[in-house]
Amino acid sequence: MSGREQVLRRIGKALGREAGVLSANEAPQVVRDRLAVPPSHTLPAIGENTIDLLIEKMESVLMSVVRLQTRDDVVKAVDWYCESNSLDGAVTVAPALDDLRWSDNIRTGAASGEEAISVTPCLAAVAETGSVVLASSGDTPATLNFLPETHILVLHENQVVRHVDEVFSKLRALDTLPRALNFVTGPSRTADIEQTIEIGAHGPRRMHVLLIAGDAE
Repeated sequence: MSGREQVLRRIGKALGREAGVLSANEAPQVVRDRLAVPPSHTLPAIGENTIDLLIEKMESVLMSVVRLQTRDDVVKAVDWYCESNSLDGAVTVAPALDDLRWSDNIRTGAASGEEAISVTPCLAAVAETGSVVLASSGDTPATLNFLPETHILVLHENQVVRHVDEVFSKLRALDTLPRALNFVTGPSRTADIEQTIEIGAHGPRRMHVLLIAGDAE
């Protein structure tokens, strides 16, 4: 029995549930109702063109965006971005993008701490704020979102939602919930020292979005 299972069993015993795990069907009716029909909230008005708004919001928080026609253009777009910005160093790609034709010198997997550049997919992007939404899994390791100085993100147009609330509808539709969900709005920054903005304080210095027309698989 793992340490995690031991902790859950102790909690379960304290709650009168020997197994230590509460299934969805055992949850109180009020909890099940809330999960089945989540409450709606007052949301800010957003125009019809969510894609243009998303790009505007992303660029306002120092994220660059390039539009692509197909997913097959991703590898060339990554090469072009790195060459255009004179970026050197190792590149690691999330396993979810392993089917693309990367060059032999590009590694796939979780961050090793040696790479300068990472390439990952997104769960969603929010037009309201310009945020990208990153879900952790074996195919999308969270380390790739924060350790490299340059983070390149692959996003499809049908993954763009209007408001933050809509992200959680996408989340509920997943077969397996991610261990972590991160909303990231631009490169990491801080002004803790003498109120001077420092980019890349706790994460990437650069974030570049490859926005692909059409639907994600």
